[in-house]
Amino acid sequence: MEFNATLLISSISFIIFVIIMNQILYKPILAIMQERKDYIDNNKSAVEEHKKHAKELIDDKDKKITEANKKSRDIVAAKTEALKEEESRMLSNTRADMGAYFNNRKQSIAEEKDNTVNNLAFNVADIANNITTKLVGYGVEFTPLEENEVKEVIRKNA
Repeated sequence: MEFNATLLISSISFIIFVIIMNQILYKPILAIMQERKDYIDNNKSAVEEHKKHAKELIDDKDKKITEANKKSRDIVAAKTEALKEEESRMLSNTRADMGAYFNNRKQSIAEEKDNTVNNLAFNVADIANNITTKLVGYGVEFTPLEENEVKEVIRKNA
């Protein structure tokens, strides 16, 4: 094998071609590829930050919803308790009013009963004395009935 100047010139021209290609073609392509890689990496990190921010917002929303639900349950429980207390108070007031009304009515009925018994005892004693006088006569002595005796008979038979 012979080495001549053609081989040397071919190798030198190939090395010069590679250097020129590197300067003209490869470096700009590598620079464009690096820019593209940087752009993609920046977008990935921005996406990750947005995802993190979105997760924080969702967690915050869920927390606020949970707090709102708890507050609403507390409000409903408080209102329910207040209504139960109001109902209990109204029932006790109504019971007290009805008790007082019935006591007044019982007392009134008892007074009416006593008045009726007194009037009835007086009338019965008077009628019994009149009947006895007419049957026995005016000249005969008898002991007239007293109201207490009539009341005792009414009490026993009532």
